Amino acid sequence: ESSCRMRFGAHARWLGSFDTDEYLVPMGKFGSMSEVAADLDRRRVRVAVFPSSPAKPRFDLIDDPEKTKQPDGTFIPTVKDDETFLHTYNCNWEQFPRTKTLTHRSKQMYRADYVKLHYVHYATVTVVSQMNEKETKDAGERWTHRYKESHMLEFDEENEATMLHSKSKVATKMRSWKERCTQTVLEESHCNVGFPFPKDYKDGQSKNRSDGWAYNCFLNDKIESYWWPKLVDAIKKREEITASLQ
Repeated sequence: ESSCRMRFGAHARWLGSFDTDEYLVPMGKFGSMSEVAADLDRRRVRVAVFPSSPAKPRFDLIDDPEKTKQPDGTFIPTVKDDETFLHTYNCNWEQFPRTKTLTHRSKQMYRADYVKLHYVHYATVTVVSQMNEKETKDAGERWTHRYKESHMLEFDEENEATMLHSKSKVATKMRSWKERCTQTVLEESHCNVGFPFPKDYKDGQSKNRSDGWAYNCFLNDKIESYWWPKLVDAIKKREEITASLQ
């Protein structure tokens, strides 16, 4: 990560280190992460934080559990060949705004000219944190003996940006899944496949589907109605271009 900042920091306003299963999703009025970054610049934000917790693969969109069934009754939730991870994992166990995400899971995008050293989840050294008391005050920054980053923002996940973490589930996470997934428990790991609440669900209604499975996660409507269709269209266009070159 330090090597990335050293090599490419001079050529980019914003940098970030993300896994391939982490989708950055513009929300609200924003149509791209470039627009989000421009808005952060306008507000003098230098480090932006994405809350994170693993999403659940939706049971109705994954392969038949019998295909990957293990001797102990578990199975490996597998995304179908004709599906996308973005669509299949669009099922967060906590509604926005999420409050139970953990700091050590969050990811950041940061100004390359401001953050001098970044470590996975943390901006450890910044332009301001290197200053002494006089330099800090001369720069118009607030001085404290215990440094606290003043140019950091945690994204408003409904109106700015969010991150969907489509972390794959292994068989060992699926023990007793048939029993657990009929229980109405809203927890990250209680049932590791997703059964999204209906959009028109109201308090007091049954928390179990007609087939017995319990609702345990929530759809991101912008992913479902806007970003996923755009992704499918982009994949189709790429396939057409590839086919035309053969």
